[in-house]
Amino acid sequence: MLSKKLGGENAARSWLANLADRIAAARDVDDAMHEFSNAFAKDVDPYAFGIFLESPAGHELILKEGHAHGPLKDHPLSLHPEQGMVGFVYRHGVPLVVHDVTRDPRYIRGPLADSVTALAVPVKAGRETVGAIDIESDEAWTFDNEDVEGLQVLASALGTALARGRAAPARARP
Repeated sequence: MLSKKLGGENAARSWLANLADRIAAARDVDDAMHEFSNAFAKDVDPYAFGIFLESPAGHELILKEGHAHGPLKDHPLSLHPEQGMVGFVYRHGVPLVVHDVTRDPRYIRGPLADSVTALAVPVKAGRETVGAIDIESDEAWTFDNEDVEGLQVLASALGTALARGRAAPARARP
């Protein structure tokens, strides 16, 4: 998907490296998530994507940033860490690609009824998994190994921003 949307493998690698640098260097976690979300929506424009992070109490994964061409646009969303692909990725700390979401019991059929294929990768702050990034497509067999690796690069950059935010004392925004 990334190579196709971004003009080839070299262009995709360059785009990923540039975006990962911007995410990792963001002022705070919110800016890092906005950087990811804005670039992904503008340049890749998948059917849907979301960044889910654990709540402070750890009892749910909350959609912090997202974009969708379907009805998810304005829906606040949270999941129990035992639910769905996002929960699976969060619990096990490994990426997951599902090429046919109708055949996978881990997939939660929600407001994105046109999703056909999904990819989720863990977001880790240090060694701790703190969330997941989920991307969905309305086309079959959209994601390949390069997409998994590329999304892991972005998730790692986001994890760097999260870890830095956890280590730094809170400060007021100007």
